Amino acid sequence: MVSNILAFVRFVPFAIFLFVAIAGAFAALIGGLTGWADVAEFGKLAAGGGALGFFAWLCLPILIRAF
Repeated sequence: MVSNILAFVRFVPFAIFLFVAIAGAFAALIGGLTGWADVAEFGKLAAGGGALGFFAWLCLPILIRAF
């Protein structure tokens, strides 16, 4: 039971950041194709932030073990 909760807490941020990155990429694509500069910029920001959060969460255990 406790191990399931810990696994959930460990892997849910991956799913959230990945969803934000993919949704941001689609928003940037739609904004770019339709000419909506604000939507494209927000999509770029969301895609970059989602990717950054995904890889930061991925590398966090490595950084914790290094120190």
